Order: sequence, then C-alpha cells, then structure tokens
Amino acid sequence: MRRLILPLTALACCLSAPAARAQDLAAAIADALANAPALAEAKAGEAAARARLDQARAEGNPLLRVEGSYGAGRIDNGGFFGITADNVSPLAVQATAEMPLYAGGRIAAATAQARGGTDIARLGAEQARLQTIVRAVAAYSDVLTTRKLEARFAQLVTALTEMERQAGLRFKAGEIASSDVAQARARKAEADAGFAQAAGRRIAAEAAYERLTAKQPGDLAPLADLPPVPPSLGEALEQARAANPARQQAEAAVAVARAGVRAAQAEGLPTVGAFAEAAHVRDQFFPGYKADSVSVGVRGRWTLFAGGRVAAKIRAADAEVDASAARLRQADQALDGMVIDAWQGLATARQMVAASRLRRDAAAEALRGTRLEAQVGAKPTLAVLDAERENIEAEAALLQAEAMQTLSAWQLGALTGQLGR
Repeated sequence: MRRLILPLTALACCLSAPAARAQDLAAAIADALANAPALAEAKAGEAAARARLDQARAEGNPLLRVEGSYGAGRIDNGGFFGITADNVSPLAVQATAEMPLYAGGRIAAATAQARGGTDIARLGAEQARLQTIVRAVAAYSDVLTTRKLEARFAQLVTALTEMERQAGLRFKAGEIASSDVAQARARKAEADAGFAQAAGRRIAAEAAYERLTAKQPGDLAPLADLPPVPPSLGEALEQARAANPARQQAEAAVAVARAGVRAAQAEGLPTVGAFAEAAHVRDQFFPGYKADSVSVGVRGRWTLFAGGRVAAKIRAADAEVDASAARLRQADQALDGMVIDAWQGLATARQMVAASRLRRDAAAEALRGTRLEAQVGAKPTLAVLDAERENIEAEAALLQAEAMQTLSAWQLGALTGQLGR
C-alpha cells in the first residue's frame, strides 16, 4: 500500500514532474513477452531439455553405489558341523564403483539426441518469442487505429447532430422540404451506427491488448519507423531459410532422428565396464559368520541373438529419418509460402498507403470545397453530409492500410529472423 504522507521535498518533486510519458511499442512488446504463457511454457521446456542433456552426458561418468541391510533373527542349522541354534543380527554392506569403458556408441547417440532436443526446445522458445512480438505489434496498432476511428466518428456525429438541428430549423422556416430533414436524420443515424461500431472495435482492441500485456493501454505513442526488411524477395527467402526458428527446428529434428539410428545400431554391440566392489558381511549363514571381500575387474555384456529386435529398431529409426527429412522439406515449402505472402502483403500495403493518402487528401479537399459551396447556396446540405462520409471513409482506409503495412513488416521480420533480442 502506498504511503499517504510524503516528505515536502518528494511532494515538490511530484508537483514539478512532467506528465507521464506515453507508452511506446517497445514497452508493449516487453510487457507482452513478460506475460506470455506460451513463452513461459517454451522456456520451461528448454530448461527441461537442458536437464535431459546433462542426464545423457552423465551416463558416461563413474557410478558409485552402496547397498546394505540389517536385521534380527534366528539360525538353526540342525546341529550341522556342531553349530547350535542361536539368535543372530545379519548385516551386509556392499559398495560398488563402475565406470563404462565402451558402450557401443549408446552414450554418444543418447547425448546427440538430447543435444538435438535442447536445440529444438531453444528454437521453440525463440519462435514463441517472435510470435508474441508480432501479436504485440498487432494489438498495439489495433488500439491506435480504433481510437483514431472512434475519435473521427465522434467528430462526424457532432457535426451531423448540428446539421440535423439546422435542417429542422430551416424546415420550420420553410426553406427546405421534409425529405431533406429525413435525409439529414438518416445520415445522422448512419454516423451513430458507425460510431457505435468504432467504439466496439476500440473496446475489443483494448481488451486484447490488456490480455496480452497484463496492463491497460494508456496513452500510446505513435508507431515508430518500420523494422528493417530485406531489400528483395530473394534475399528475404535466403534469410528465412538461414535464420527462421521453425525451419531450424525441423532441421534439428533430422539430426535427432539420425542420432536415433546410431542408438538403434548400438543395441547390437557389446558393452564393457570396469568395476570395483567391497563387501562386509556378518551373521549371514550361521551365528558368528564373518566375511570381508574386495574385488576389481572388468564386466561385459553382449547380446548375440535378439530375435530381430535390433533390426526392427534400426528399420524404425531409418523410417523416422525419412519422415523428419520430409517434414523439413514441408517446412521449407511452408516457409517460402509465408515469406512470399508477407513480402507481397507488405508491397501491397505500401501501395495501399500511398493510394489511401491521395484519397484522403482529395476527400478532404472535396469536403472543404463542398462546405464553401454550401455556404453560398451552390450545393445542398446533403452534399456536405456525403462529403463528410467520403472523407471519413478515406481516413479509415488510410488507417487500416497503415496498420496492414506495419503488421506485414513485422511479420516479415519475424519470418526472416531479423527481430533481434
């Protein structure tokens, strides 16, 4: 809870401080990244993959194991060797140290698989990060656009309300017909509907922004310059193939599948390890029994016939390599398609922005001219209303084209791996 009493110096600083700065796109992206469940899940998966890699590497390290037991009971050998029945406390302790010397490639293959899994998880986290950034840009841009549209429709409603009132006065004075009043009222109702739609879009956009960033959108700064994009479609495709996380995931999956083949092949090879064992035994076989032992040696295992199990594993692993290679080709095709779509979308949006600006300027000039002509009676009031509607439609088209251009540029940057950390 904030303190309600401040020192005089702090209070003076608060009173003299400038107004809070508007939120910018970078802050929105940072908030979205901090609040994204998908990104948190991907990072947790990356941590788990690193732990599995450490586990795979640890299989090549020495192993020290201690086992022991202690109990209470009675041994009766039936007088064998003259040993009489007696109560005993059997005790057994054994320590074993093992060191793998040769595993037929099992440890190396498992480590390669785990390393590939780590790469896949890391790239998945990067892909989630890029997707979150694009979503943040879309949400930020949508809030700006819908707010501007709502403000413009509010101005139009205010203007048409006044025109409707003036039309009613002129009708009462006998200057215009009732049909003109009805048309003015219809234009006002159309503007009300447009304002309601714009307000609904703005509320939905702000709600989406808050869900994404966990913060309410305050005053948002205008969008900065577009992120850098490749100068040509060919370079965009090359950069995407080299840096796109989704494609790199598919490539890492091929490496994991190949390591799986090596792991399957290693199942048919022997394993050799060195060991050292020490044992301490008491009261195990007859009362007073004692035995201490130490042994050092080499232990091996080789399955000479597995009934086709190893061959089946190898065939399954080979098939997984083929499937992974096919998924990589599919990822290449999908990536090329997305890059081409984003590139063409950006080019189209740029043309739309240029054309929409010309349309907006022309519509604004036409509105000014129509107002002047209406003031001198050269054009009816309804012509001004139509010019107002055309002007706001032109402004809305420009805002939507600018939003499309921004989103396309960021999407292309995400696809080509150009959005740095």
